[in-house]
Amino acid sequence: MSQVYIVFFKLFICLGLGFVLNKSRVLDMRGEKIMAEILLKAVLPFMIISSSQTQFSFDELRGMGAMFAFATAYYAVSLAASRMCYKKTRASDDEWRVMTTCTVFANTGFVGFPLMHALYGDRGLLLAAVFNLVYNAFFYTYGAHIISKKPRFKLSELFSSSVSTASIAAIVLFIVPWRMPQFVNSAISMVGDMSVPMAMMIMGSQLAAVDIRRMFFDWKPYLVSFVRLMLIPAVAILAVWGLEHAFTMQGDTAKVMVLMCALPCGSMNVLYAEKYDTAPDLSTRIVTMSTVLMMVTLLFWTWIVRNVL
Repeated sequence: MSQVYIVFFKLFICLGLGFVLNKSRVLDMRGEKIMAEILLKAVLPFMIISSSQTQFSFDELRGMGAMFAFATAYYAVSLAASRMCYKKTRASDDEWRVMTTCTVFANTGFVGFPLMHALYGDRGLLLAAVFNLVYNAFFYTYGAHIISKKPRFKLSELFSSSVSTASIAAIVLFIVPWRMPQFVNSAISMVGDMSVPMAMMIMGSQLAAVDIRRMFFDWKPYLVSFVRLMLIPAVAILAVWGLEHAFTMQGDTAKVMVLMCALPCGSMNVLYAEKYDTAPDLSTRIVTMSTVLMMVTLLFWTWIVRNVL
């Protein structure tokens, strides 16, 4: 368990560095956007590709299949339940749409990939990549449909992300018998290793620019953050615990399943809310609050999965 605290200590150091750099005006919003582009289009794809170069085993392949089935069930059930419940609240039409997507679609990129890699190595990252593929399938279809209020969605957007392409490539590279030469994989890993400090520095800088007081006067960010950070992981751990007793799961598959459900609301919700003018201010406040609270809840759930699963 001490290893978990060490990992989180390293993450908080990088988070604090981003916070200080923003406050000292070294890193501003423009710098954040540039770093985010580099992270999403180069560094994360390299890290995902590197994770595929582990030794092939059918146990690993079964774990990836279990993750795919679990993620599909999670998104299908949570989308239906969230939409039904939020429509019954006092939230406006735009607000319940944003609350639904923020509840369901977490920050699998900036937080999920680096955290799974830091805690569970290449295997954890490969499982997270499978989860992220299902995320993309639901977000760019039904998720985009909810936010945009349009009756149709574009399947082409599923493959518009470098992370999606890298995830598919990583799965293929893991299955095929060929492996890259060590010096090539070492170079790819060197680039991918920048993902954790970069992601945490970006988040730290973003938190430094937030007016925390604005979040405390609306019930909606509280509700969504509670569901996203506490209720969904609690349901997930019960479901996974039951599955573990019914089916054999290898290694850390069950732990990664739960922790991928315990991540804060994703920034893509804000980008799409701004793009379609669907309560963008509320979306920003929800994502910000869940990101702040994540620093406590993620440590809690990591401790829980270590001791229960």
